[in-house]
Amino acid sequence: MNTFDEKPKLVSIVLPVYNGARFLHQSIDSCLQQTYRNIELVVVDDGSEDNSVEIAKSYNDHRIRLIRHDSNRKLPAALNTGFKHSSGFYLTWTSHDNYYAPTAIAEMVDFLEENPHVQFVFTDDFYVDEADQLLGVVKRGPIERLTVNSCLGGGFLYTRTVYEKVGPYNERTFLAEDYDYWLRVSAHFTLGHLGRPLYYYRQHPDSLTSRYGGGETIEAAVAVQRRVSGKNLWRNRVLLSQGHLSAAAAFYGTERRTSAARNTLWGIALNPKCLLDRRTQILVAGLCLGRSGIRILGRLKRATRRIALHGRLLE
Repeated sequence: MNTFDEKPKLVSIVLPVYNGARFLHQSIDSCLQQTYRNIELVVVDDGSEDNSVEIAKSYNDHRIRLIRHDSNRKLPAALNTGFKHSSGFYLTWTSHDNYYAPTAIAEMVDFLEENPHVQFVFTDDFYVDEADQLLGVVKRGPIERLTVNSCLGGGFLYTRTVYEKVGPYNERTFLAEDYDYWLRVSAHFTLGHLGRPLYYYRQHPDSLTSRYGGGETIEAAVAVQRRVSGKNLWRNRVLLSQGHLSAAAAFYGTERRTSAARNTLWGIALNPKCLLDRRTQILVAGLCLGRSGIRILGRLKRATRRIALHGRLLE
């Protein structure tokens, strides 16, 4: 914790925005109204076609910097632009549709300064809807699960040492850029969990997850896991198979049959024993026969069970 004769260390918050005018004011306000005052806010407009730039320019606060991309280069590139122009000792980023609790930065800074062996801290999240109605609280972690799934949320803070060691976000990992980065950080540094919800994660139809669907997000995360596995791909085949099958189920639920089939085949190829699982069997049947085929199979199964129990077919 800072002493009275020590100036608080600068915190850089990067805020990428693409056509995010609807919630941008609230996101910017949550950064500028932090109880921890020594911050710089680097807003990176990623080729927006709405009035996001005008909103960012409307603030008369020397702590804001606005950087613009001429075209939409996607989230990882916007993050890299923002951090390239940052100068803080501590670093973080937020989304244009999410926002911080007022004490979030202060509490994360205190955590890192009170735990010098930790270089990266993450918090729990509030989930809210479009009208800021609370939907629930998400407990993040444990960090031991990070290789299995992306168990960190939107509230986090890390030192510049992490950035200098790990480097920029991978621009080929769109939709899983954060997961890829967390895995790379965990390979070199100690991560700590501040078990309090300090970040508001908004669910709404225009979010990245909603626009691209759960299938794309899961598939991107599995691609990251495959790359990280490297030579250990076969040893991690069951985990990767489960990831592909989860992506397949999400794609199938949104009528993306080609993508569902691709991920199903990957799941089976990595772990043929998955065909013994009922969920995989239903997925394969659905891809081969369609939803009506699954209904027919269900009726046949029930009829067979009744015959076995009663010796006759019941209505």
